[in-house]
Amino acid sequence: DIWCESSCSRDWTSMLRHAARGVCRAAGLRSVSSSTAAFQELNASEQSKKEFLSKFAAFQGTMNEPEFPSNFVKPVEKVENASVPDKLKFNFYIPSAAINQGSSVDLVLLPATTGDFGVMPGHVPTVAELRPGVVSVHNELDKDVTKYFVSGGFAFIHADSTTDVCAVEAVPLSDIDSDAVRAGLAEYTGKLASLQGKGDDYELAAAQAGVEVYSALNSALGL
Repeated sequence: DIWCESSCSRDWTSMLRHAARGVCRAAGLRSVSSSTAAFQELNASEQSKKEFLSKFAAFQGTMNEPEFPSNFVKPVEKVENASVPDKLKFNFYIPSAAINQGSSVDLVLLPATTGDFGVMPGHVPTVAELRPGVVSVHNELDKDVTKYFVSGGFAFIHADSTTDVCAVEAVPLSDIDSDAVRAGLAEYTGKLASLQGKGDDYELAAAQAGVEVYSALNSALGL
């Protein structure tokens, strides 16, 4: 009996699949991919939906009517005054303080893990992880520029031309001691070399992180 029930269930499922394929062919619907063009084709018109459902009813039985992707799409809201502003609203935070809050700037250059990039008004919404490097804040493009060294963090670029940078640490580049950077780079480079092949993963990772940070500092200062 169990075998019969399972076999009958498979036959019924197979019949439904064949029926669905027949309905799709009759309604003139094709298989769609996740591309924008395919989605727009499926979302063509209410009339197409009605034609599909009328043909589907012949095979529907106790099944609910199918849902369409367009049923779950939020209507596009009309955006008023969508012109790009002249200035970028910039917020820059570390755990202990707000370095910039609501500042109006022309450009921010960020050291992302995927590569450096600039943010100006109208930039596409983005979330980026920051690597050790320099955040350059152009209050006035190429004239009034403040640079900070950050050890890491995240940047959030919003659709309203607002950018939030949250860093673990941030130090004005002008406050960094070049002699201390040279000494730190030499120290961690030596540690990394001495630990190769020793198998101490924690100390090796700490030495590698030290070399990465001090190398970025060295590059930022042009040493």
